[in-house]
Amino acid sequence: WSKKNIAMVPRSFEHRLYITMSRVGHSLAFLSKGLISYFTTRLDGISNCCALYSFTGILFTLFVGMMISKQPLYIKGIDANNQEMMKESAFGAMGMFIFLFSSSLIYLCYSSRHDNEHHIRSQGYMRPRAQRQRGIGDYLVELPDSHQSGDSDEHEQSTTLI
Repeated sequence: WSKKNIAMVPRSFEHRLYITMSRVGHSLAFLSKGLISYFTTRLDGISNCCALYSFTGILFTLFVGMMISKQPLYIKGIDANNQEMMKESAFGAMGMFIFLFSSSLIYLCYSSRHDNEHHIRSQGYMRPRAQRQRGIGDYLVELPDSHQSGDSDEHEQSTTLI
């Protein structure tokens, strides 16, 4: 058998399936990376939207839960058998909205604090690298001459760059 004959041997179904799945997986990973980078650059807007949506959801599920527990007659399909289960479902959904709302607010607070620090760093403050690059030789220090004789008027001050 030569290499030419080996290359011409048809591949098995499992091998073709493996190649296809690896190509599809690679493509999905590439698309996922692009989508993740797209959303992470826009998380402030997404967090604002989620906070607004979840706050509205909290109010709505609170209203529905209160209606189910206090006046179930106004909602069709609620009887004594399923009233407790529906009330638990409404308040459970409200708990999920509370979690989404609080996580959105936490991110927005963290993001605003982080953006302020980034703004300060971009202006040149708090740059450890720039401070390390600056050596002691960059400072101008004025030292008086050490002449022992003469009046103090005769003392000339010289500037020495250390």
